Parts: sequence; structure tokens; C-alpha cells
Amino acid sequence: MKNPSSYLKMRVLGAIESAPGKTQGERVRNVAQMVFIDEEGCKRMYTWTTIYTWLYRYKHKGITGVSPNPRSDKGQTRKIRPEELMEAINQYCPHFRKDHYNKTDIYRKPSNLGPASGRVRSHDLLRFLREYDF
Repeated sequence: MKNPSSYLKMRVLGAIESAPGKTQGERVRNVAQMVFIDEEGCKRMYTWTTIYTWLYRYKHKGITGVSPNPRSDKGQTRKIRPEELMEAINQYCPHFRKDHYNKTDIYRKPSNLGPASGRVRSHDLLRFLREYDF
């Protein structure tokens, strides 16, 4: 399920004003019981904690607070630098025949990755191998 758009979040926040209840908490919990239709026609419901989070962000940052932001470190490894990983792979790859080697074998033998051992996650390694056409 994809993340809701800013428009849908604002519709949910707007429903708080007209929801029944004496306090803001009651109104938010009543909105959490409602069903909203997104831009693609799918029915969506949100928990009261999610709605409170959107409300807090909206009050403190405005519309930019509820806008979806991509991760700043998307597509990067956090535990190991790509240069270290590339060096470890290049040291280990000659042990395979050039015409066919199994990428997961590199991951299964972390002792052969030298300085990179223990810091490499399988999806990081496979993404790196795919990115650099190994």
C-alpha cells in the first residue's frame, strides 16, 4: 500500500473540524473511524495516532510537514562505504569461474569479504552487484 498523498492527509485533517466530539482527542478518534477514498478510488482508514502525527506536523510545519519526503540516504549503504565493498568483492571474485558465479555465495562466506565481513546486508550487496553489473 502506497503512502497517502498530501491532499488525502489534508482531507483527513479537515474532517477533524466537523467530527463530533467535545475535545480534539474525541474528534480525532471519531475521524479514525471514518473511511476515506484516495485518488485511485481505494478505501483507506487511519489510526488515531497517525492522524495525531499528521496534525502535529501540520501545526508546526504547515503543508510541507505533511508532504511526503524521500529519504536522504535512499540507495546508499550505511554501515560500509561502497569503496570497501567493491575492494572486498574484487578480492573474492577471482575464486569463481568467470562464466558463472553465484552472487549469494559472496554473501554466504563473510570471512572472504575481508574488512567488509559482518557489516554487509544481503540486499545492499545484491543492489551493489546489480548497480555495477557484476
